[in-house]
Amino acid sequence: MPLIESSFASAVQGAWRQKKYVVIPLALLFSASALALDAPPKVQVPTLAYDDSQIILVWEKPENAAGIVDYHVYMDGKKLGGANANNDQHSPAKAYIDQFYKADTENFHHRISMHNYTVDGLKPETEYRFTVRSVDAEGRESGDSPVLVQRTTATPEVFNVEEQGAKGDGKTLNTAAIQKTIDACSLNCTVLIPAGVFKTGALYLKSNMTLEIAEGATLLGSERSEDYPLQGYIQYPYSTMVRPASLINALPRDPRQHQAFENIRIVGKGTIDGNGWKRNDDSQDELGNTLPFYRASDNTRYREDGILARDQVEKAVARGIVVKDAYGQMRSSLMTLRNVKNVFYGGFTVLNPAYHGIMNLETENVVMAGTVHRTYDANNGDGIEFANSKGAMVFNNFFDTGDDCVNFASGTGADATRQPPQEDAWIFNNYFRRGHGMVVAGSHTGGWIQNILAEDNVSDGTDTGLRMKSTNFMGGGARNVTFRDSAIRNTVKQGVIMTLDYHDPNAILDYKRSTVPGQFRDIRVANVTIEDAAGAAIQVKGDSAHDAFHENVAFALVRFKGRAGAQIDGLRNSSFSDVSFAGAEGDPWNIEGSEGLRFDRVEPQPRQ
Repeated sequence: MPLIESSFASAVQGAWRQKKYVVIPLALLFSASALALDAPPKVQVPTLAYDDSQIILVWEKPENAAGIVDYHVYMDGKKLGGANANNDQHSPAKAYIDQFYKADTENFHHRISMHNYTVDGLKPETEYRFTVRSVDAEGRESGDSPVLVQRTTATPEVFNVEEQGAKGDGKTLNTAAIQKTIDACSLNCTVLIPAGVFKTGALYLKSNMTLEIAEGATLLGSERSEDYPLQGYIQYPYSTMVRPASLINALPRDPRQHQAFENIRIVGKGTIDGNGWKRNDDSQDELGNTLPFYRASDNTRYREDGILARDQVEKAVARGIVVKDAYGQMRSSLMTLRNVKNVFYGGFTVLNPAYHGIMNLETENVVMAGTVHRTYDANNGDGIEFANSKGAMVFNNFFDTGDDCVNFASGTGADATRQPPQEDAWIFNNYFRRGHGMVVAGSHTGGWIQNILAEDNVSDGTDTGLRMKSTNFMGGGARNVTFRDSAIRNTVKQGVIMTLDYHDPNAILDYKRSTVPGQFRDIRVANVTIEDAAGAAIQVKGDSAHDAFHENVAFALVRFKGRAGAQIDGLRNSSFSDVSFAGAEGDPWNIEGSEGLRFDRVEPQPRQ
């Protein structure tokens, strides 16, 4: 133990033994406090999160993060600034997070910490050395983190799509010109979409390239189904339906062939617009910003509501596909990347997909940072999805979506056991406004979803916070999931849900059903505040008829505020510690069909 810390401890312990007060010099007290702060571990640069002028840093919080209110970043020994102020400049989520806490007048909610930093204005092909220090409320710093060394890239060759004849007039179909630009792009070059509105059909990316949508630029999807090849992709190896290509693709041209890609970046301050649905009157958010409001549709109203969605479904029905299947499978997503190692999405805004948002199938090492998703209430308009992929990092994003915000899937039914699991993801420092769930596992759980950490996120208005959904015949499930250090307000349905009673009205059951029920187990929800859930604060639903139970679920240091309580059915060998309900009507615990539940320091206690 260092001398000053030892002196402080000895003085306090001696005073305690003698039952008397002790005067500690302020300098000694401050030094002891500073020494108690741990430096952040594992400072790193996320996959492809750097270029010729910028480097993004992230780090894990110390195991003991008590007292830490900020982090200071140093470059080559010189202080650059704090993470909080840096996020004010670089994170589209930060202003909404600040507004969330401004409205928390009773100081009910957990305060998240920002543990990332964007360094701008760097020189190409230059090596930089970074360290990070934890900071307390008095501005005192910890020691340095381990040194991180990162080199910027060379300045890339830029291929402007206008040089191949593309026109940003919002009318000209530029598919051929933009694709020609992509094909001409040499190793590690950038394809630039400049300011303007560039209409296009499906585009196919290749390895070792950057697609940049510049500030003031919109990449606008064509409204015609013929501009999206029908031989796009199949979702799983055992699927029977071939879906059309997305607006942006990293896919083999033959959907049943394997082709690997690597090192793809999609960046910029511009907009990618899928042109999927008609738009209702815009809405205004809590900061006074205008948000688009797309028509929520289904397979009975797509003719009235759809643009590209309408044309694709109508053409599919004309080919003999039944309406339900055409609607559920024949609309284009905004992006689909398959078998890609190393992907970085950064900075752009997503609007109006005809189907899903950004799909990552069997990918490895995918990062999404600083993007804006404004897809509410486009039907199935998810934010970002991962299926049977390994390694994901999602931070600093704003989500206002028509479906799940961050979703994980791993296959359907018995055949999914032949696929790799969906694993290893880190989701932090995001703001979730609307969407079916903040962080979602399922409903495709057949190959298992595992090793997920979601922390330091804020939500106001999603349907659910942590959403875990499957069925008794989907198989697999989710395990080793931690959802912690977050604040949630105004969920339309549940604060947290784990259910085997999920039904997708557009699903095609073209898979062999599993004989093993799905299950959610080894789940931890810790240090989370949930206010005014309109449905259940916690809902757990197994399937006792098929002997399907969720197991080893732990809620610790979780506080609920509002009328909603817990509805638990089908839970085994699980614990609730330091869990409280404030304002619940009557007994907040509705428990049945469960066993081996433990309650420690719970307020109020469940009735026996």
